[in-house]
Amino acid sequence: MAEPENRQSAEGLSRLIAFADAVVAIALTLLVLPLVDIANDLREDSSVADVVSDNSIELVSFIISFGVIWILWRQHHQTMEYFRAYDRTLINLHFIWLLTIVALPFATALIDGAHIEQANMLYIGVLAVSVGSLIGIAEWGRRHRELLADDDATDRWVASSSGVATFIILAVALGVAIVFPRSGNLPLFLLLLTDPVERLLARWRPRRH
Repeated sequence: MAEPENRQSAEGLSRLIAFADAVVAIALTLLVLPLVDIANDLREDSSVADVVSDNSIELVSFIISFGVIWILWRQHHQTMEYFRAYDRTLINLHFIWLLTIVALPFATALIDGAHIEQANMLYIGVLAVSVGSLIGIAEWGRRHRELLADDDATDRWVASSSGVATFIILAVALGVAIVFPRSGNLPLFLLLLTDPVERLLARWRPRRH
């Protein structure tokens, strides 16, 4: 019996993107669950100031992790805007990326615990794999133009580069975490510099043809 045709329709690409969006939404929901537990355990005489003071680590971790997942999703969204088709490799790269997304709430919970020295390095490592898979998605599209839209905006995107700034900042953040092991996930605030560094690198890098 002949092998069934492996169709790669526009609807299939839309489903892949919708599935990725749903996984990201679930990961964001998992981040807030520990805060719900905090609210359920409050004493009747607790004030907002007391809650913030007693749970500052958990609150900071939530804010940082929410921002990190948002940045990763935004990069994925911007990248997939240039795709019009997909293949098996693109699906596999999405599997890796989504695995890191759902692992981030777990890494966040570890940072909130007692073993911060190991947890922040794990967190940054998960981020590195996540960014690497996003770069892989983008580079796979650049090397297989039949998967991309055929317009001027896509040509400009192909001529650009992506993810280098984030990798550099993650390397710096990992170095800070090693030198200052009790810094927790505070080094991840460096990710706020991603866009400025990317614009700076864009002035130096040669354009693709």
